[in-house]
Formats: sequence, C-alpha cells, structure tokens
Amino acid sequence: MTRRWAKSTALAILIAAPVQAQPADDAVSQVEALAGEARALYDAGEFGQAVAKYLEAYKLQPTAAVLYNVAVIYDKKLKEVDLAIDFYRRYIGSPDADPQAVQRATARLQALKAEKEARRQAELSTLTPTGGGQAEGQRTPPPAHMSTQAVTGWVMASAGAALLIGGGVVGYLAGDSQEKFADSTREVDDRIEARDVGEDRALIADVLLGAGAAATITGLLLVVLDDGPAEAEGTAIHVGPRGDGFGVSVGGVW
Repeated sequence: MTRRWAKSTALAILIAAPVQAQPADDAVSQVEALAGEARALYDAGEFGQAVAKYLEAYKLQPTAAVLYNVAVIYDKKLKEVDLAIDFYRRYIGSPDADPQAVQRATARLQALKAEKEARRQAELSTLTPTGGGQAEGQRTPPPAHMSTQAVTGWVMASAGAALLIGGGVVGYLAGDSQEKFADSTREVDDRIEARDVGEDRALIADVLLGAGAAATITGLLLVVLDDGPAEAEGTAIHVGPRGDGFGVSVGGVW
C-alpha cells in the first residue's frame, strides 16, 4: 500500500463505510462534522486530538470505520502499541468491518504483538544481569537449639512468603490498571497512563512472584532436609539476580 493510499483510506473510510442503523439527520450531521474536524486535526499533526474527535463520533454512531482510523493513528503516528492492538482487535471483531481491511488489520495486529513481546523480553533482560553477581544479605546467627540450616530455611521461607504476597498485591493493581486501559470511554491521556502503569506493575509482580517462589521453596527444602544442629558462626543469605535469572543462595562460615 502506498503512503498516499493509506492516508486516504485512514481518513476517508469513516464517511464511506456502511452503517448498521441510520441515526437521525441531526446525528448524521454531527458525526460528519466531527469526522471533518478529526481529518483537519490529523492533517495539522494533532494526532491525539484527532483520536478524541473520532471517538466522539463513535459514541454518536458506532461504526467499524472509526475503530480502524483510531487504530491506524495509534499505530503509525502516536506509536502506542497497546492502544493500536486494542483498536485493531475491536475493528476485526466488528460486524461492519471491510473484509480487505480486516486482512490488513490482522497482519498488522500480529506484527505489533510480536514487537510487544520482544520489548517485554528486553525489559526483563535488563533486570537479570549477566555477570552473575549476587546481593549480599545479612548474616544471621542461629539460636543454640536450632541448626544453622533450619534457621536459614525458616528465614528464607518467611521472606519468600512476603515476596509472594507483595507480588500478588502488585499483580492485582496491574489488573486494575488494565481495566482502566480497556475502558474506551476514558480520555486518551488517561488510557496511555493506565497502560504504562499496568506494564510497570506487571513487570514488578513477575519479579516479586519469581523471587518469592524461589525463596520459599529453597527455605522449606532446607528445613525438611535439616540433619540437626551444627556448629557455625553464622550464615549469609544471598537473594538477588543471578546469571540465569533471579535466585537465592546460602553460604556459611564454618
């Protein structure tokens, strides 16, 4: 598709697309006026305001053409991947969508999802240093009636449980942000902010849940496999990123 053809399709499809129900004459005039304002704002480079006008028109007369216009603007101009994916999906599922445009929207949707996953993997990799370094924990001397291994296990299990709870809370907040993002009635800036906050919270939740599970499992294994009291000056607990991911290790001074 040439740039000229793509632009004319994205801006003219609103008026050309068929509608399922014919609104009153005043509503038609309103929709056409909003579409004209949206095209003028698009030509002026005011892409966010153009989206807002298109959504106003959609509230008056829901048509797939508006969803396609908004998806293209988010995709090509505003570079908002999540919002573009959302509107491409809604367009594809609309009963009045154009079959040829559905094919183009489907292909673009798959490409955007691949880009999003690649970006997510890149962000996760920044949280996993390749140097294999570990954050030094606090040295905790065991009480006389318990072995070093048992004390270490209970400390690690408790810390892991706390991390799991924290990850669950952050995950819940991420879901709440996703619901706000999916609400098409919200303002454009609010949807973008909700998307960004949701992504950050989801990433933090993944890290907390992974670290919590590792610490809890390791701690319980240390307790279960404990052979009894042992002479030790203390135990150093290491919790932090490792070369192959986030993990927990234990070292002692014997």
